Amino acid sequence: MTASPGAHLRSLTGLRFAAALLVVVFHLSLVAPGLGQLGRLAAAGYVGVTFFFVLSGFVLTYSWGGDATAPRFYRRRFARIYPVHVLFVALAMLPWGARPNWGALPANLALLQAWSPDDAVARSFSGVSWSLSCEFFFYATFPILVRVFWRWVRRPLVVGAATVALAFAVGVAMQLHDPEWGAWLFHLPAFRMVEFVAGSLAALAMTRGWVPRLRLRWAGVFVVVSYLSVLVIPVAIGYRFEDRWALSLAMVPSLVMLIAVCAHVDLVGAPSPLQGRTVVSLGQWSFCIYMAHPLVLGFTQPLLASAGVFGSLLGCALVVLAVVGVSFVLHVAVERPLERRLRGAGDVRASGAVDTVSDGVPVPLVTRPSVIATSYPRRSST
Repeated sequence: MTASPGAHLRSLTGLRFAAALLVVVFHLSLVAPGLGQLGRLAAAGYVGVTFFFVLSGFVLTYSWGGDATAPRFYRRRFARIYPVHVLFVALAMLPWGARPNWGALPANLALLQAWSPDDAVARSFSGVSWSLSCEFFFYATFPILVRVFWRWVRRPLVVGAATVALAFAVGVAMQLHDPEWGAWLFHLPAFRMVEFVAGSLAALAMTRGWVPRLRLRWAGVFVVVSYLSVLVIPVAIGYRFEDRWALSLAMVPSLVMLIAVCAHVDLVGAPSPLQGRTVVSLGQWSFCIYMAHPLVLGFTQPLLASAGVFGSLLGCALVVLAVVGVSFVLHVAVERPLERRLRGAGDVRASGAVDTVSDGVPVPLVTRPSVIATSYPRRSST
């Protein structure tokens, strides 16, 4: 069976919204006391960031073509994340909240804040931008990394699994040496890069013929079971803030499988509930959703003051709608036009030859023959 030449990785874009929403709900659960036990279901929502790291590695590797160059890659990545980042750093300077940590401003502007062991520095100004600091490091090393992988890695999935296992062992050793290091590992770019590498190696495996045999629904079940385990394990051992790095790593295998399965489904033209226009549009706004939600949360927090579960749920729903509305405006008025301007007129982002997918990276519409064998039913062309 051959894949449609117009296949898009739309399901991965739809998954971006699910991951961003998970992070939003996680932060809502922290400021909505009325949710009670229900709010605890979102207690591991921070693993949405793990999804973004894995997805970033997968998409960037899969879309890395023979004509790719480091300067073009860096320009695209800069255009993708930096304008929105600077916008929220500037908004954090306005006198409507806590006083900014001015000493951390240079690190924020250089996207180096996550390297600090001080959590107050890593989360200064735009608190969620610590993850962009990690991504910035991933991007800086990627052109070298991808060439090393293509040339030297013969069994990508085995190397990926070994990398995650080694990272876990190193993390345990570091935390045993100094418990405070556990909190640093959660936002340390060099450590979180393991998740990016796992996604990258999965993409490399697919380009070499690996076909994930798991059905989409079972890949989803795998993720749900892993997430529930991440919720239950801290209760069993006693929750510690500094253990979140380990719980994030525990999610990597299931997230790698879900991303690979969704990509494969799209490449062969099989149907997926993540391919709908609304879900894909929300996925395209997900970066703004992720960046804007703490600010929106600060203004709408009175809606979450209800002591009852129903009132809190209603307040949370209204806040999510507000976040989505603000993010749509930012995507249309700021993110998209500035990215196009910075990329330049000669670098067309979406045309008849490419399609914008999960991390804003153009993926060739001509699929790789090595990844098309499958038993999935094809989507009808009618």
